[in-house]
Amino acid sequence: MTEHSHEHTDPPSDLELKVKALESLLVEKGLVDPAALDALIDTYEKKVGPQNGARVVARAWSEPEYRAWLLKDATAAIASMGFIGRQGEHMTAPRKHTAGT
Repeated sequence: MTEHSHEHTDPPSDLELKVKALESLLVEKGLVDPAALDALIDTYEKKVGPQNGARVVARAWSEPEYRAWLLKDATAAIASMGFIGRQGEHMTAPRKHTAGT
């Protein structure tokens, strides 16, 4: 097996090319601020999404006290981890896992 010091990259997909073209056009016309777009993408990639739920579940599995709190008042328990706002209002935690059944 030989060692490579460079990366092999695939050419961009049609979708990636379309997104880049649309972004370039919107920026060129002054309709989108590139920094604001980068911040929005960063938010959705790192701060919003299923990884937040995974963190809540992992904590509930590893901390019995947190699990009990989550089952009693999911909204407060989830908010304690910094997940608040429209996606975190009036939360409930299922008592039985039903995925895949």
